[in-house]
Amino acid sequence: MKRYARVRDRMRYIVDGFVYHNNLVSGNPPLRYLGCVEHKRTGCHGRATLPVHGTSDQIRITQLHNHPPDIIAEEKYTFHKQLKAAVRSMESSTLKNVYETVADLYPQAAVETPFRSVSSSLHRWRQNPDM
Repeated sequence: MKRYARVRDRMRYIVDGFVYHNNLVSGNPPLRYLGCVEHKRTGCHGRATLPVHGTSDQIRITQLHNHPPDIIAEEKYTFHKQLKAAVRSMESSTLKNVYETVADLYPQAAVETPFRSVSSSLHRWRQNPDM
């Protein structure tokens, strides 16, 4: 299990190719109630729980997914993170050049995340460095 910080303080967790976000922290002892990030797109009701200070060994799947795992979920996350860093550090390059430079490092993620789908985000990240 890998844990990733997200904008708006919504943590993402990648477990065996399934990506979850934190829905709720509740209980005594406190548990994180995780939901599948594909819920809106596919209607997936995949769910899991994890103790607040728990490890990947303690994750418990409570509801199965209705879709296959995303085997390159971690690569896509890293690709996205690297794009964000590169667009800020390569200020004199065009957005397309920034994308192509990072895409060479993450070819599978680039196939699933074409320039057209991230160009507005690249522009926004360059204009607002605090995002």
